[in-house]
Parts: sequence; C-alpha cells; structure tokens
Amino acid sequence: MRTRPTHQEEAADVNITPLLDIVFILLIFFIVTATFLREKGIDVRTPEDNEEDEQSIPPPALLLSVQEDGFVRVNNVRIIDPGSVKPVVQEFMAREPNGVVLVSAAPDSESGVAVQVMDQAKDGGAGAVSLTLQKEQ
Repeated sequence: MRTRPTHQEEAADVNITPLLDIVFILLIFFIVTATFLREKGIDVRTPEDNEEDEQSIPPPALLLSVQEDGFVRVNNVRIIDPGSVKPVVQEFMAREPNGVVLVSAAPDSESGVAVQVMDQAKDGGAGAVSLTLQKEQ
C-alpha cells in the first residue's frame, strides 16, 4: 500500500503585475487623449475697494431697462426695440466718451433679450456695460 507523501502547504500567490500594467496603460491613454478646453463666457469683474473711487465723481450713465414684454426703456423715458439699442448707445458715447451703460433687467424678462441688449451696447462702442436685476414689486 502506498502512502501519500505529505507536502507542506504551498501559499497561493496571485500575480498582479499584468493587472498593474493594464491600469497604467489605461491611465496613460486617458491622460494623452483628454482634451482640456476653456469655455469662453461673460467676463465678470467685481469692484475693488479703493478710497479714491469713493470720493470721485461717478461717470455719466445710460440706463437701459429691459421690460417683461421684451422692449427696452432708455433712461425710463422712451421705449425702443432691443435691436435698435446700438444707435442710442452710439449717440450717448459720442456725447459722453467716458460714460457707462447700465442694463437693468426685469425679473420676468427673458435672459436672451438682456444679452442681446448688452451685445448691442458693446457694438455701439460702450467701454463698460453692467447688468443689474430690477427689484420685484
């Protein structure tokens, strides 16, 4: 009768080298193929605290109020179409070269109209265009 030879228990080793190779290859692949894009948007600048600015006279301003119905009021006097803002801004900038344009949008107005008015103001030669939101009544 044969007896089985007694073997010492062998430790089961798992070779993870191929797994690490695959992980590093995938990591390199995704780093190389990733595209890093910078989206262009509206430039937002916050005012800086400056003591000299508080004592100086503010520049003349043109107020363009975007109404809920999509029309624009110029200095709360006359109502015009959003597409005809450019000549009004050009006239204002000819009179006041250092002037600023304020676009005040109603809470229920469409954002596209406010952006169109801002674009028209920039095309009209305005150096500084600011956007504000009107108070709800």
